[in-house]
Amino acid sequence: MVNACKVIDRRNTIPVLAMVMIKATKGGASIIGTDLDLYTTTFVPGTVTSDFTVLVDAHRLKATLDKVKDAATINFAIDDAALVTSIGKLNLSLHRGLDASEFPLEAAFRTALGTSNCSFVLPAATIAAVLDKVSFAVSTEETRYYLNGIYMHVDEHEQKLCFVATDGHRAALYKVDVPAGAGALPDAGIIIPRKTVAELHRMVSRNGRAQDAMVTAAEKGVSFLVGEDELLESKAIDGTFPDYGRVIPTSNRHRVGIPSAPLIDAIRQASSIMSEKSRRTSLSFSPGRLVVSCSSPEFGTASTEVRITSDFELSIGFNAGYLMQLLGQLDGGAMLEIDDPSGPAVIKDGADPAITYAQMPMRI
Repeated sequence: MVNACKVIDRRNTIPVLAMVMIKATKGGASIIGTDLDLYTTTFVPGTVTSDFTVLVDAHRLKATLDKVKDAATINFAIDDAALVTSIGKLNLSLHRGLDASEFPLEAAFRTALGTSNCSFVLPAATIAAVLDKVSFAVSTEETRYYLNGIYMHVDEHEQKLCFVATDGHRAALYKVDVPAGAGALPDAGIIIPRKTVAELHRMVSRNGRAQDAMVTAAEKGVSFLVGEDELLESKAIDGTFPDYGRVIPTSNRHRVGIPSAPLIDAIRQASSIMSEKSRRTSLSFSPGRLVVSCSSPEFGTASTEVRITSDFELSIGFNAGYLMQLLGQLDGGAMLEIDDPSGPAVIKDGADPAITYAQMPMRI
């Protein structure tokens, strides 16, 4: 029920979309929920004496289940117009309401996924790592809807499976070796929607997660079979992801390693004088020295120093909030690559070469 309720909106103008489908067949029951763009199917093993399919109000049923903590099993039975349910000592007779034939199982992207020749396996831990490091950069700006997800594609030149997100202020890129079967991904790639990303992240990050996930892709959709009993099928975002190579340069001249924790602390201290943490912070590099400074027209200025090994002089401004959030993704030190004060800075994780970030500067 948890997976279905994560997908089903609490407020629906279409009554059937508030329902979860319980489809009992030999060996157990499939629990299906949808918002039309995202379908989740969870198979729960159990003993079934006769097949049935029924629709029940999803969030009301889950709220009832949540209140019965000591029940080891749930029993369902069909009795005329009711779904008779026993949960521990609690007995329910639930109105069936809508007919199961009204549930919208048919969708063009699901049909395309069913005939796709592109399927590959990724460790669930790898998917969790990718989403941990990339999803923070997904845009929430609805006008540029094509940025409202993670772009998955194969880089033919490097032979890497790439996952990219950007909100126009920063970009995040994670590369893994191309698994067998991923070469059949559509040439244009797939943009996985933000809601799908969040639900997939929850599924592959929780305790007791499955070891592997089967990914299937088609031009209009993508699905993730986590283990053997949890399926997430999603409509892809219909749009063209921008050429992210323009905001992640590969030839910045100046490179310097900086411990990320001291740099975050320096930015936090200097930006404390500003009323909003999203305001500009200045990083001034000189040989062996980095000065982090911020100013407030109403309050004054603040600066602090971080000892580094560098041999160049340059000052560049960044959004303090964005930069701290990006640095907080790093597990090792930050390798900062800068070309000039007006171009994007590239930040790499000293602990994981698969990760590359880019941060757009602000005018000083």
